[in-house]
Order: sequence, then structure tokens, then C-alpha cells
Amino acid sequence: MLLYYGTKATSLKNGQIINVDCPNCNTNVSMIYSVYGKYAHLYLIPFFPVKKLTFTECNSCKKTFEQAELASSIQQKLEREKEKNAVKTPIWMFSGLFIIAIITAMGFYSSHQTDVDSENFIKSPKVGDVYLLNSTDGFYTTMKIDQISKDSLNFFLNDMEIDSKSEMYKIDVDTNYNSKRSIAKKDLLKLYTDQKIFEVKRE
Repeated sequence: MLLYYGTKATSLKNGQIINVDCPNCNTNVSMIYSVYGKYAHLYLIPFFPVKKLTFTECNSCKKTFEQAELASSIQQKLEREKEKNAVKTPIWMFSGLFIIAIITAMGFYSSHQTDVDSENFIKSPKVGDVYLLNSTDGFYTTMKIDQISKDSLNFFLNDMEIDSKSEMYKIDVDTNYNSKRSIAKKDLLKLYTDQKIFEVKRE
């Protein structure tokens, strides 16, 4: 069964401490230690580290201990050993955050580029350009350039409106453009400046 979100742990470092007294068998032994990194994930994609966990195993009785279960003297020796062999959090544990950052940056760039293109298209119109407009409250519509003269443009007006910007392509079909209107170029620029027109598409 696929686990969509939660936490997982992975081994980061293994080592050994020597000359310690096992709390279980009371034998002077060496202990193997393992450091695990626990991280949060979504759809198996690591997002960020949560914490590090350390476990030890007695080489004699094979009993496993969490670090907090050990005597303070063993814990101190364990900490000194880990400091000598620093355990770094791997970069891949931040994969999800990197993905979100990249998607966000791409979204900002795409939005900025759309604004730049729309402004350029407004200033240099071409027949066939489609203008996306704020119509009535919460609704949107389009108009398409039919002819261009020196001071004005003739548009086909869309008979339809829609309440979703992301679905405006559904009404941008030839059968919906049945009426015409002439708009002066300076008035068209003002519509864009006032954000009545919010995007211009050009094929």
C-alpha cells in the first residue's frame, strides 16, 4: 500500500565505541552505533529532515539501546565519537522543498513573461490576437482582432462569458464571435493599464 505522507528514517552513519560497560549484560565491551536521519515525505518524496536518532548494539549480548537509555558516561563517549565523524544531513532530504521552490520560480517567471508579452502585443497588435478581459463581476470573456487601421482596431466580440480564467479556452471558439466593435488604440491601451484587459494571446 502506497503511503502518501508521513516520516521515514535512513541510515546516515555507522561506527564503534570501545571499552564501555553494557547496561544489559554488565560486560566491558565495544558497541556498534548507527545514526539514522528521520525525514518527512509526501508521495515518497523527501521534504525536510525531522531529527537524528542514534542506536547502539552490544557486541556481546546483541541488545540494542537508544542513546537515552545509556549511562551518561557512555553517552558522552558516543557524542565525542560522533563529533569526530560528523554526521551531515544529506541534501536529498530537502528534495520536496527544492521542487516547490523550482515550481514557484517557474510560475513567477511565466507570469512575468506573460505580462511582458501582453504589453508588447498591445503596443504592436496583429490580426488574430485574442484579448482576455474582465467582464462582469467574477466573469471573463474575450475579443479578437479582425482589422487594424492607423488609429483604431476592429474586434470580434465573444458572445459568451465564463467564471474561470483557466478555462477561457472553452469559449474562445469561432462560433462565439458574432458581433463587432471598433476601439481606438489609445483607449485599448487604457483598458490594459486599468487591468480590464489582463492578457493578450498570440499564436
